[in-house]
Amino acid sequence: MFRGDTDDKARAVQLDILRRLGPSERVRIAAEMSEDLRRIAIEEEMRRHPELSAAEARQAVLDRIWGPELAAAVRRARAGRNGQ
Repeated sequence: MFRGDTDDKARAVQLDILRRLGPSERVRIAAEMSEDLRRIAIEEEMRRHPELSAAEARQAVLDRIWGPELAAAVRRARAGRNGQ
């Protein structure tokens, strides 16, 4: 198991708090964390490649996360949906 930089006592408190949350609250927290990670990744891509627009940086991140084939399929599907 990944231990990270959190000591055992603090980790136990975190887990206790998470266990008390209801399912919808856990999903909300997970969605917020996912969005934060996506935002940070896009910002970092733009820092590394200042020539990229925000849309291009987002696409570069999606290519890396999903792989280029799936990312291209999603782009084609979105283009088809938006073109109707």
